[in-house]
Amino acid sequence: MRSRALFGISIALATLVGGCQHSARPNATEPVASQPRQPGYKAEQRYATTSILEAWTLAGEPVEMTLVRPLGSDVFPLVIYLPGLGEPSSAGAAWRQAWAQAGYSVLSLQSVANGETIWSSAQAKSGDFHDLAREQFSRGALAKRLTMLRALFEELNRRHDSGALSGVDMSQIALAGFDLGAQTVMAAAGEMGYDIEPFALPDAVKCVIVLSPYADLTGAGFEKRFATIQGSILSVTSRDDTDPYGLVTAAAIRRAPFEHMPPGQKSLLTLVNAPHALLAGKETPSADNSPLTRDDSPRAASGDATNQGSGTGRHRGGGGGSQGSRRGGGNESSDMKSSSRPASAAAWAAQLAEVQSVTTAYLDTNLKNDGVAREWLTKDARRWLGDEADLIVK
Repeated sequence: MRSRALFGISIALATLVGGCQHSARPNATEPVASQPRQPGYKAEQRYATTSILEAWTLAGEPVEMTLVRPLGSDVFPLVIYLPGLGEPSSAGAAWRQAWAQAGYSVLSLQSVANGETIWSSAQAKSGDFHDLAREQFSRGALAKRLTMLRALFEELNRRHDSGALSGVDMSQIALAGFDLGAQTVMAAAGEMGYDIEPFALPDAVKCVIVLSPYADLTGAGFEKRFATIQGSILSVTSRDDTDPYGLVTAAAIRRAPFEHMPPGQKSLLTLVNAPHALLAGKETPSADNSPLTRDDSPRAASGDATNQGSGTGRHRGGGGGSQGSRRGGGNESSDMKSSSRPASAAAWAAQLAEVQSVTTAYLDTNLKNDGVAREWLTKDARRWLGDEADLIVK
């Protein structure tokens, strides 16, 4: 077993009062020093990265492609990331950069029709975001995106180890998506009930990450829709994970896919109070919280980080947290508390770090067969998350 570097924890000592006093007065209240939180999971090596933007055509549709990859001559596993509704391919920077710095080539794909131009449509200009989103989440629109995803895998085979994809390991792939992309990813992973052509994921796809899973109460029941999903799936959501379109108004419904998938390599990370925009991988909260430009608004812009990680420190992560361990099972812990949103930029960054740590360890476990990552997820992650998030596995 490789050694895990742990950062030291400084412990404040209470000042002695009253000389040789042997015991505190019964009614005295002594301050309890808080312990700084240890870092979460760290990949074996941290890479500097480079970003490439290209225009592709898939299934006759113009597509924007952003590839963030580590610098170096190694061959890196591939993560395919599908952004949310109205986002560019450069969205999800907090996730894509973290994964690339951990040694993954991250290809983010968005059709021009579903990207930022959608907010220039007549519906968007009139403020009719609900109907606009309902059309994009419809089975017809989903079928088109699945056709594009099939074309993507064909294009990856055609471009294998050439151009921007040189040095990308096409035999080890993870599929990830947020919001609209999450709906596409779940359908590709085997979700039923849309009455569209079933999707067969290539054998090279070893695991799936679903950020802000989509579920609604129309059509087939949850037991039927998610019962056929096999393989390794990590769902990530929050107790405040409602969308700005008005389609998902109860955050609890986003846990339905996990709850109704069959047991076996299924995980659910639930943050306490992260808004929808944080799960989009926005690196900072927006200062303006007006109805149309707040962090979880359709018009909120997503930027792309420019790098630059470096270093070769070994893993890898603090297991000790400020709170007690979390038990597995089908329900969230009763001591989790919810509030409307992270109160500060520091709280925002802390919750980003929670998702980055868990998802990176998950990728290392499934794509690199990393025993230290597997052990961190199994033994240390819940204790490290404490009361800030809940990680359950079935």
